[in-house]
Order: sequence, then structure tokens, then C-alpha cells
Amino acid sequence: MAVGKDADAPKILFIHHTAMWYRKPFFRKLSEIYDVKFIFTRVDDYNKKYGISIVNKIEGMEGVNYKLIKNYFNIAFGAIKETMGDYDIFVGGSWDTPQDLIETIFYFLIIKIRRKPFILWREDWDWNVKSAKRSFVKMFAGFIGRHADAILVPGTKHMEFFTSLGANPEKIFIMPNVSSIESSAADNDNKNKIQKELGLEGKKVILYVGRLINLKGVNYLIESFAKLNKIMENIVLVIVGEGKRKKELESLANKLGIEDKVYFTGNIDNHMLGGYYLLSNVFVLPSITTYFADACPLVVNEAMYFGRPVITSDAVGTTFMIKNGENGFVIPERDADSLSEAIYKVLSDPLLEEKMGKNSKKLIEEGFRYENMIEGFKAAVNYIMK
Repeated sequence: MAVGKDADAPKILFIHHTAMWYRKPFFRKLSEIYDVKFIFTRVDDYNKKYGISIVNKIEGMEGVNYKLIKNYFNIAFGAIKETMGDYDIFVGGSWDTPQDLIETIFYFLIIKIRRKPFILWREDWDWNVKSAKRSFVKMFAGFIGRHADAILVPGTKHMEFFTSLGANPEKIFIMPNVSSIESSAADNDNKNKIQKELGLEGKKVILYVGRLINLKGVNYLIESFAKLNKIMENIVLVIVGEGKRKKELESLANKLGIEDKVYFTGNIDNHMLGGYYLLSNVFVLPSITTYFADACPLVVNEAMYFGRPVITSDAVGTTFMIKNGENGFVIPERDADSLSEAIYKVLSDPLLEEKMGKNSKKLIEEGFRYENMIEGFKAAVNYIMK
């Protein structure tokens, strides 16, 4: 066991898909507290998805005990083998894909046979899609949730989901999702640079950041902006990101006659992101329900970190972070009229915009730091160790 760790601390086997950039600080902090071994099962898949070079090690995880698993027939047999090794507590579980579900069944069976504690870490919430596949997933989630020794979830919406499936609320612990974004001295300079390059001086900016895919509902944002443009002056919409619906969304802006006020930036360097948040007057995430839901998007955290009012649809898993009228609004999904009304309330009232921004920043500072993640994790471990 590494020096500095409590000699009585349990040995933890932690199986997860990959170490995303925003998770690395959390994993590093955990490894300083516990004797934990991380097993990552889908690193190559996530690297391809986010355009990261395929490598045999994870940058930023130096000094952390981790192992990358190669999959055969897309199954992480090596991870299953690890559950037969030496550890006191297991953390993991997934059913995002059929392969994940198969692996989780093996993890669960082996761990229960060995009488080891099983901590489930999930971001599911009930978006009420009516399909045989979704019904099966809920049934499986309920079974694992009821029989797990503890459950880690990012917020109250997710806690309510597992409670509704029969899990004991006493064993459900909130471990909030946290963004690794940090402000820098360059953010204001980047803001001014973007403002000058796009000609946005004196404009009120509505900002979207994310992939341009069906799930995100960006077409409803463009439609709502077109409505606002008829009654408000000096407003613009800035859309940051790429995706397969980009051309379709550009065509929609042209069709609605607002192409000169909607800016599609494409992907940007991460170091410029702070400048875009500071440039904005309000951040909007208009996601919609498909088979999937927008589980816990960190762009909400990021916008709030930079002190911005946030408007999301009710198809977003982070609605528990938004208090209507206090730091933003939650509106019905697929409702461009309600969305335009909410944006109008913010942009037409500078005092409300300022108050909401301050409340957003305060909420992040008080409850959505890596220390808060560690507290949630510790609470689940301590519950089990009792």
C-alpha cells in the first residue's frame, strides 16, 4: 500500500470505460486516499470518439495504479478476470451497450459469489421512453440497484430514479459530476479576441456548446432565436461544436433568415472555451429525449463556473442544478416558444442576468468541486465498511 494512505483503508477495484480529461483529477485524488486499482475497458473507443491519439498509456495519470484492457469480440474479458483478484470493494457497472451489460452481469455474479461489496456508479434517470429495450434496461438497472451494496449518482434526479426502482435510498450517495475547467488570465483576452473577430461588440450573446447531434435539440434553439430576433435588437447566437447535423442546422438558419446572426464556430481549442463563456450573456442547452437522454452534461457546470445564467430543457439530467428564476430556467423539451420566453427574460433584464450569474458561480463553488466528489465517494465506502 502506498505511503500516506490509511493502513486500514480498503483495497478497491475500480472498473470504468476510460479516464476522460475531467475525471483524471478525481481518479488521482482517489489514488492518494485509497489503495485503488483502475481498470479501463474502452480507452481506444473513447480516444477515437474525441479525436485523441491511440496510445498505451493515459497522459495525466502518472503515479496512478491503472491498467488498460484489450477487448476480444468487444468484451473486456481481462476486466472480468480482475474481479477474481485481491480487493475489498468493487466499483463500477454499466449497461450503455450490450457488451457493457454482459460484462456487468459477470462482475456482479463473481463479486456476489465472493461476498465482496459492490458499489454501482451510474448517471441514469427516468426519461420515460416507451420501448421494449428501455423497459429491459430499467428492469436490469432496478435489479442491480436493489442488490448493490451502495450506489453513487451525480444528483437528486438520478437518486429518485433508483429509488423508484426499489433501491434503498439510505445506500444511495450523491457524488456530483465536476468539470476540470479552470479560469486563466488569458480568458478575458480571448473573449475580446473572439468579440473582435466575430464583430460582436455591443451584442447580447446566446451561447450553445456541444455536439451537433439530434439529442442536443439545437434546432429548437435556432427556432427560438428566430422568434426573439423579431422582437429584440442586437442579439446573436453562437454555436460551438461539430456534428452530423451541422449542415442541416446551417440550412435551418438560412431558411429562417437569421444566417447573419447565427455563428457556427465548429470545434475550438479547449483553452479558448473560457473566452466563449465570458462572451455570453446566457448559456442554453435545449436537449431532447431520444432513446437516450442527456445524462449529466458538464457544459452546464462550465457555464455556471464562469458565472452565467443557464437555460436547459427538462430532458437534461442536470436540471437539479438549476433553480427557476434564481440561476436560470428549466423549460419543456421541444418547446421553442417556452425557450424564447426564458431567454427573453434573461436578456431583457440586466439585473436578473447579473443575479443569476452570481448564483450560478456560488452553486459551483459550494457543491461541485472535486472535493465534493471525494466526499460522496468516501460516504459510500464508509457506509459499506460499517
